[in-house]
Amino acid sequence: MYSFRLDISKASISVHIPINSLNLEIDNTLVAFKALYSKLKKLYKKDLDKLTFVYEPTGSYYFLTKKFCTNKNIKSFIINPKQSSNFAKALGNRSKSDKIDAIILSKAIAVARKDEIKVKLYL
Repeated sequence: MYSFRLDISKASISVHIPINSLNLEIDNTLVAFKALYSKLKKLYKKDLDKLTFVYEPTGSYYFLTKKFCTNKNIKSFIINPKQSSNFAKALGNRSKSDKIDAIILSKAIAVARKDEIKVKLYL
């Protein structure tokens, strides 16, 4: 399984791609998600079914992410903000930057239960 941390805000999304420690900042738009998905297809080729997006449900800003994951059949671990904060603190991270959050919390998949990692239905 390959986990990607998405730090979602109104206008942009910070993404950490672990395969080459790539940090991206993309717009929170469908066009940007399609470009990200194209990049992931090139990097992960036949392992696309092993992708998991890890993100917090930040207001209404995460709905596009959830809808995109549903349409592309991408598994998600939607982590409670308090849980992600506690996880970062447990790793000794007290920094509060989107880039560092994305890197540290891409590892949060380690604390997820199997029933929490699934393709979320967008309703």
